[in-house]
Formats: sequence, C-alpha cells, structure tokens
Amino acid sequence: MEIRSQNTDSTRYAALPLYSAQEPRLAERRTWKRQTSSSNVDHSADSMFDADGPIGRTTEARGLGLTDVDAASSRYQPLPNPPAPSFTALDGTFSSRMPNKYASPPLLQGQQSSPLRTETTLSIDGPTHSEHSSLSHLGPPTPNFFTSQSELLHPSNKAENACPSDGDVLTSPWSWHSVPILLLALYATVFSAIFLTIAIMKPRWGERIGTHGSLTFANASLMSAIFAKTIELSFVTVLVTLLGQVLTRRAFAKTNPQKGISIAEMNMRTWIMQPGNLIVNWKEFRYANSIIGALVLLTALSAIWYTTASEALVSPKLKFGPVADRMLSGRVSTVYANAMYLGETCERPIQLADDEASATTCLQITYAGASFNHFSHYLRNWENAIGAGNASLGGSSYSQRPPPVAVMYDNTTIFGQWITPSSENITTDSRRHGRLVENVTMAMPHAGIFNAVREPRNHIIQPDDLQGAGEYRVQASVPAPAMNILCVGLTSEEMAPMIVNVTDPTNYVPNRTAVDDIFGWNPDAEIPETPWFPKLPIQYNTIVHIPPVWGPPAVSLLATPAEGASTSDHVLCTIRSTQYRDCTTWYNVAQSGGLLKVHCDDDPDNTIPYQSSQPDAPIGVWEANWKDIGGEWIRSLALNNGVSDANASSARLVTQFIPDWSENTDTILPSNRPTIAESLAVLAGGTALLSSLNAPFDHIWNYTDTILEEPVYQTFRARYSYKDYASGGTQNWQGIFYVILAVVFLFNLATLCYLSWNFIRHGYVTDYTEPQNLFALAINSPPSTALAGACGAGPSRKAMSKKWNVDMARTDTDVDGFSYEPQAIGSRHPHFFIRCREEELSPMISQSHPVTPVSRGPKYRRHRPPTMNDAVYGAESPLIEQYQRLASSR
Repeated sequence: MEIRSQNTDSTRYAALPLYSAQEPRLAERRTWKRQTSSSNVDHSADSMFDADGPIGRTTEARGLGLTDVDAASSRYQPLPNPPAPSFTALDGTFSSRMPNKYASPPLLQGQQSSPLRTETTLSIDGPTHSEHSSLSHLGPPTPNFFTSQSELLHPSNKAENACPSDGDVLTSPWSWHSVPILLLALYATVFSAIFLTIAIMKPRWGERIGTHGSLTFANASLMSAIFAKTIELSFVTVLVTLLGQVLTRRAFAKTNPQKGISIAEMNMRTWIMQPGNLIVNWKEFRYANSIIGALVLLTALSAIWYTTASEALVSPKLKFGPVADRMLSGRVSTVYANAMYLGETCERPIQLADDEASATTCLQITYAGASFNHFSHYLRNWENAIGAGNASLGGSSYSQRPPPVAVMYDNTTIFGQWITPSSENITTDSRRHGRLVENVTMAMPHAGIFNAVREPRNHIIQPDDLQGAGEYRVQASVPAPAMNILCVGLTSEEMAPMIVNVTDPTNYVPNRTAVDDIFGWNPDAEIPETPWFPKLPIQYNTIVHIPPVWGPPAVSLLATPAEGASTSDHVLCTIRSTQYRDCTTWYNVAQSGGLLKVHCDDDPDNTIPYQSSQPDAPIGVWEANWKDIGGEWIRSLALNNGVSDANASSARLVTQFIPDWSENTDTILPSNRPTIAESLAVLAGGTALLSSLNAPFDHIWNYTDTILEEPVYQTFRARYSYKDYASGGTQNWQGIFYVILAVVFLFNLATLCYLSWNFIRHGYVTDYTEPQNLFALAINSPPSTALAGACGAGPSRKAMSKKWNVDMARTDTDVDGFSYEPQAIGSRHPHFFIRCREEELSPMISQSHPVTPVSRGPKYRRHRPPTMNDAVYGAESPLIEQYQRLASSR
C-alpha cells in the first residue's frame, strides 16, 4: 500500500510505503547525537550515522512508523531555503508569516511537505527537527512550522526532550507549603471543637451578652458569623489539601496493584470548591463510588451547611432556659400589714410636721384610687365573661368565676384566686344555717416579689438589659396575703342587739346575737369582737364598724338591699386578712409589663407552695394589724356614709350584688353579676398587696421593732426561668445540624493528624490534583489510548474510572546516544510523567529510560528524604529517593 504526498510549492510526488494495520507503530530504531551544520549539506556527517546505508535508509521513519523508504531518496538533493511560509490553522481562521528562525529547514531532494510529514533528524542550517518538534513526547513543545493535525497528534516514541524536575516532589514539613496548611488545620480543628462543644453544652451567656454586658447582641452575632465562616473556609482549604495529598500519594504508590487515581477522583476537589458541580455533573458520582468518594461527598455537604448549622446551634439567640431551683433574696423593712409604715412611706408633699393627718389622708387617697381602679377592671372582666356566654359562672363553685384583679405601678397586672380552705360553699352553708351565708376567701400574690427580683444580688437579667427583649418567670415559695369576707343575712329583729348608741366603747359589753356561732363571736371575751352600729342603714346604703381598740382583726359592714329584693332584710359582712400557706406566687416579667399571679391548693401551677418550705406554718391566723389598714380603706370608699343616709354610689353598687335567698330554695351564686362578698374582696385586694410590700417572705417576724431602720435581706425558695442569649437550637428539628458540626470537627481532627504525621514523616508532596501541577505533568507525559477521543469533548464515562500513576524516568545517564546537559553540577534530576495503569510503558521509555525500581530495603528508611535545598545530597538526585519513598508507601 502506498500513499502520495503533494508539496504545495511543486508538482513533485513521492511514493511512500506505509505499515500495515497489523504492524506495531513503535519500532526499534537507531538514533544519533544532534549536531549543528552550515546551510549546505555536509555529507561527511554520514560518518556519524550507522553503517546501514545512506540517509534515506532507516529502520523507521519516526512519527508515522514509516519504514523501508526507497533508496532512490538518496538521490534527492536539498532545495534552497524557501521564503518564510505562512501558517494557516486547521479551521482557516488565522494566518501569519512565520519568522525565518522558525522556518522549516530545507528538505532532502525528493522529500515532500505533506499532511503526513515524516520527521527527520538531519541538521541543516539550524536546529534539527527533533529539537524543534511541534510535539515532544516528554519535553515541552517548541515553535515550528506545521501544516497538519498529524503533527499535533504525533505519537513520538522516544523521550528525546526530557523535563527534569527543578523542584522537590517532597518538601520539608517546615516549608511555606506545609506550615500554613498545618496552622489552618489546627485552627479549624480547635475552633470547630469549640463550636461543637458550645452546641452540645448550650451555654447561657447571661449578663455577658446584653446592654450592660461585655458584648452586645449585634457584636456577639457578628463574631459568631465571622468565626463560623473562617472555620468553613479553613475546613475547605485543609480538606482540599488532604484530598490532594491522599490522591497524589496513591498515584505514586506501586506496591499495591489497586492503587492509582482516576479522573473522577481527581475531579472530587471540585465538589468541595464548587458545590454546584454536584448538581451539574451528578452523573460522575457513579465513577467515584469509593470510600474516599463517599467521605468527600459527606464533607462537601458539611462544608455547604456549616455556616447554617453554626447559626442554628451556636449563634446566641434569645430563648427561655429550663426552670432551675435557686434561693432569692429580698429586702424586708416591716411586719405584714403595718399601717404606720404605709403611712410613713406614702408619697405626699405634706409631711406630718405640717399636718398630723397627712399620713392617713395620703393612705385613704391611695386606697380609694387603687380600689376603684381594681373594681373597675373586675367589673369589665365580668361584662366580658357574660358577653362570651360563659354558662359556668353560676352554681356554687368560685373556680369558674372571674378571678380577682389588681394593678400595681401601672405596668403590672395582678390576678388573685378564689380559694376554699374550709370547703366553703354558699349553697351548703346557707342550707345548714337556714339563712344567707357566703364565705369567700381571696388569695393574692406576695407583692414583695416585685422588688426582690430586681435586687442586684439576685443577678436576674431584666428586659432592659437585653435591649428590651428580655423576659423571665419566677415561682416563689412565699405566703400569700389573703382576704376573707363572711356575709350573713339577718332580719331587722336579729339586728336589734347590735343597734346600740355606744358613748364609751371601752366599757361596752356587747349583747349576744343570733349569728355569734357563725362569726365566732364571744361576748364574754376580754376584747369582744361583736360589732355595733348606731342605726340600721336605709336601702342602698351601708354602715361600717371599726373596732376602737387593737385586737379584733376584722372590720364590719352592714348593708341594706333595695325594698322588695328577694333576699334578707340586711346583710352583715366581716372583712379580715391573713397569710395563706398553700400558695405559690408566680411573676412573669417582659418589656411590656409584668404579670403577678397566685396559684393555690389544687391548682396544677401550685408547684412550690409555702407549706412545702415551712411545714409548720399555721392556717387561719387572722392579722390584727390589718384592722388599722382596713379602717382607713373602708372610710376612703364612702361605705360609712349610710350613717347620714348619704346614698354613696359605692354603697349602692355593693348592695345590688347581694345574692338572692329564700327559705324554700337553695341559694346559689348569680351567673350575671358578682356577689357582695366578691365585690368587697376585690375592693380590699389592694390593701393585701400593700400589706405584703416590703414585708417578710415567711410567716414569722423575728425582730423586736415592727419597722426596721435599715432593711434586711431575707431569702426564700424559688424557681427561676429566664430568657437570655444562649446557644443551642430553638426547634427540635434543628438537632440534625449536630451531624454537620460533628462531621466537620471529626474530619478536621483526622486531617490534622494525617497531615502532621505525613508531613513530619515525609514532607509535603506536590499536589498533582491542582490544575497547574496536573497540566505541567500531563503535557510532559506520553499520549495514552486510555483517553482516545477525549481531546474534543473530554473524557468518556468509561475513561473516568481508569486508574493513573505518576511515574519517573531517570535522565542521569546517556542511554542509546541521548545526551542530557545537567542543570546542577554533580546531579541530574529525573523526569516525572503520568500514565494509565492499564497500559505498559512504551518500549522506548522502558528501554531508554528505565523506571527506578521500588526499594523495599532499609536504604530509604531515614526520618525524611533529602531535598534539593540540602547543601550536599550526593551524586544521585534527591528526587529519586523522594520517589522511592512515595512509590513504596502503601
């Protein structure tokens, strides 16, 4: 078979025989050392050639495997130098004049320029073709004139232009490559461990983050975001380095036939650096289905979500913590229900020196304002309950009726609770005594909690400390101030023993009445408690009785309902106060205000009743001191104006709330309005709050004076839950982010250990997965059939999984006539290239430049191999030992 080649400048043809398809393209040939010559052919140079014949007789015409060129070629004469030819690209889009110094040398007589141009090594007027070949098998390309695709794909077989390395494959562990990577690995490991610990421990930052703390919330969030981002960047950088070190070492390894790296594995670094590539090139996953591929995929996903995970689990955010038991302290200044203390502390411009009644006047104004305010809120709640159609307002139980309400300092809403410590029931009690009997007890929260939670020594974060976003809840085991109102219906005849005009109360001995057993009066007592009144009030009016001496704990009110009302002729009520032991005070505080509540008896929120802290606390001990407070309070409400038939509005409203009573029917609570006892309790609720303000947090007064010159601190048991800036998730589903934080930390730790061990042992190996290093290695490597057809569209899917190795060819000897000029005196460094593991080395490489065998002896077991920076490393290149280390690793 022959092919004709036509020169574009002449009509001469040359018939060239080709190899058949069965013949190998790589055949043994003779070579010669290069030389320079003049522009004329020096035929004396033939003496340098082999004796096989004239120049046209070769065992192989290199480049295309052309052999047995006809001897007539020896008659060809060299042509004169042509002008510098033009260069035209294959697609015809570029044309220029080639410089003369790169012009093609004169051809031998009869030799034609063709797309299948043979390569000659004859030096005529300049460098030889082999030195300036357009594609060198192992060396860098040099500029030359070419006209065909065949030259670009020229499968040269001889390593005539080697690329001896001028740098170390393994560098020192203290090099500029290693130290920054180790520092980044250490940083990523330490701080990812800190972040994971914070996420697990969920610390509460308390006073350290806030308006008055070491950091504001804005700065704390910014610092958390900065650290999270630097951890992520460090993790990605170190992970890419780890992947490059692992894959490069596997590419060098020769002891394990399964070692080597594939293109798919080399592409895994893009999963980390360009996460979007996971979606675009998802089909490549199947070719990286190894353990290292799965780990890289896991770490890539962790790197993507690390900032989100740290924001969810580490970044401080406002949230409530768990309820914790602790002891709180509050200041105590006086005994419970001390009217004198309240008068002294009542804020007013007129002092006692100017008016002896200024204290009582101030108190009455305070009582009247607070009582009517509370009563107004209570009646509004009743109207709302009726409008909502609440059918459970009636009956005999107080639990479903609107609770007592109060307001303190204009921003704290207070809710009391109706309690029945003696199983009081209006229906049962009225039936048993044959008259209207309503016994109501109202418990209120301890007002001293308001000041206690703001004591600096308790270190409770207030809403203002967190830019107004703070909130906390306190449960206090303290006694609850309570008001008891007992109302009994009487006829006018039954009231007669109590209608007395007493001029000297100290000598008055009360008469027995029909209701002594109900109220517990004893006329024979040293200080009798039976009240008396100057007259019977007219309808819609009330008259009060305030004991003139200290001792009786209650004040009394006599009311007359409207004529024709279906109830008793008159209703007598006693009002007294105590401290109830079976209650828990709750206080919730936010920027918008506070909510102070009490939970007693069987209420599920009665978590730490005072009785659990003080089992010996009594029940039903009425406070005699409250009578002085109650006297000023009841006067301030004009409830005693019935003496003069003044028809006070407060008295009219109270008398309208007297429940219906009849001997023939059971008495029940009205469903459309409160009762007289409930109304009086709400009106008196403010006095219970003021009585407990600055009062003890237990039922005992342990001091001689009832008013202390300097307040003392008293502790009480409490449960405390507060909202502050804390780490940790706010939703249960956010727990999945713990996996991300854990994976990043574990990989950082493993990376730090791996890099530290290998860097100290061997050093930093050149990362051949980096594009610039891989390009330099690939362009100086032999072509491979494993990538056939990949020049245009890239590797096929099958080629993605083929394994590749980094190999070495020694250039420190002259082999087969090859002459190499060393770059360093006394040393010649090897050439590195990459080849597919499935392919054998080409015969010319394996014979001309044999690969250094793997050493399994102790020769290379030193701590670290030498480097090119060492002052003296012997006659052999240190890169050879570096290669031996890497090739012998497993």
